[in-house]
Amino acid sequence: MDYKDLNKDELINLLKSKDRFIEEYQKNKENTEDLNFPWIGNLGQWFWDVPSNVVDFNPRKATNLGYDLDEIPKNAGHEFYTDKLHPDDYDRVMQNMRDHLSGKTDVYEVEYRIQTKNGEWKHYYDRGKITKRDKSGKPLFLAGIVFDITHQKNIEKNQQSLINTLSEQIELKEQLFSTIFHDLRSPLSNIVSFTELLQDALHANNKEDIDEYSNIISDSANQALKITEELMEFIRAKRTTEDHVKDIELYNLINKVVQEFKDQTEEKRIAIKNKVPDNVTLKTNKHILLIALRNFLSNAIKFTGEQGEIKIQYSDGEIVISDSGTGIPREKLESLFSGANSPSLGTSNEQGSGIGLQLVKELLDKINVNLKIDSEINKGTTVRLQLAE
Repeated sequence: MDYKDLNKDELINLLKSKDRFIEEYQKNKENTEDLNFPWIGNLGQWFWDVPSNVVDFNPRKATNLGYDLDEIPKNAGHEFYTDKLHPDDYDRVMQNMRDHLSGKTDVYEVEYRIQTKNGEWKHYYDRGKITKRDKSGKPLFLAGIVFDITHQKNIEKNQQSLINTLSEQIELKEQLFSTIFHDLRSPLSNIVSFTELLQDALHANNKEDIDEYSNIISDSANQALKITEELMEFIRAKRTTEDHVKDIELYNLINKVVQEFKDQTEEKRIAIKNKVPDNVTLKTNKHILLIALRNFLSNAIKFTGEQGEIKIQYSDGEIVISDSGTGIPREKLESLFSGANSPSLGTSNEQGSGIGLQLVKELLDKINVNLKIDSEINKGTTVRLQLAE
C-alpha cells in the first residue's frame, strides 16, 4: 500500500486498525486457551477488524481450499470467504454473525459448506466472539477459530447410510416374520379345530366326516411344514457368504428341481421343458440358486393351468423361466417385493406363503444376481436371473 496517497484521517484509521490487530493478536497468542479446540482439522485462528473490514487468518484456511498464498488479496475482507459459501448455507451463516454482532448471542458458532478452488465442497465448523468494543458498545474486533470437519461429516454420512440400510433390513425381517406367523396361523388353527371335529366324528363312527377332516388336517400340516421349511432355508442361506461358490452343472441342477415337483406337474398335466444346454457350468452359490429355482418353479406350476407349459432356458449368463400361466396384474407386479401383496390361490386353489419372493430377492442380491420379472395377464410370466460375470 502506498501510504503517501492517504490523507490524515485515512492514515489514523489505518494505524488504529493495525494497533487493534497487534493488541488482539498478542493477547490471543498469550492466552490461547480461550479459543483452543483440540479437534482434528484445526485450520487456525482468524481475526476480524470490523471498522476496516480486514480479516487476518491462518494461511492453512486458504491452502485448505486449494489456493496459493499469492492468490489471497491483501487486506482481504470477510467476503473472500463468505462469497464461497454454499447457497443453501449463506443466509444462515450471515444471520448467525449478525445475531452475535447485535448481542443476541454470546458467540458466533456455525457449520457450513464452503467451495474449494476446484469446485468441491468442504464442511467447516467456525466459532468466534467479539473481543473488543468501542465506548458505545459497538463491535470493533472479533477473534475466532475454524476447523475442517469434512472427514467427520463423511463418516457421519456413511454411518447414516449404514443405519438406513440396517433399518430397512430390520423392517424387511419384521415384515417377513409377521407374514410367516400370519401364514402359519391359518393351517395351525385348522389343525386344532378339525382335530376336535375329527374326534367327534370318530366317536360317532362317521366315516365320511372322518375322511374329510383327516384330509383337511393333512393338507394344513403340510402347508405349515412347507412354510417352516422356507423359513429354515432362508436362515441357512443367510449364513452362507458371497464367496461360498462352486462350479454348478446347470442342466443337472434344474432336472433335480423339476423332479421335486413331479407330483404337482403330473396332477395338472403341465409340461416342463429344460432347454438349458448340458455343457453349461456356472460358478455361484449353489444353495441360494436352488432356493430361487424352487421358488420360481413352484410359482410357475401354481399359476399355470392344466396342460400348460413351463420352459427353462439359459443364454449369455441369464437363466430364464417362462410359463403360460395366468400372469400378474400390473399393479401387483409393481409392488411384488414390497411385502404389500397377499398370497394368491393357484389355478387349482393351491395355497402358498407370502414370504417366497421377498426372501429370494434378498438372497439373490447377496450373491449379485439381478432379478427381473415380466408378466402379462392370461399370457404368462417370465423370470430372468442375470448372473454376475
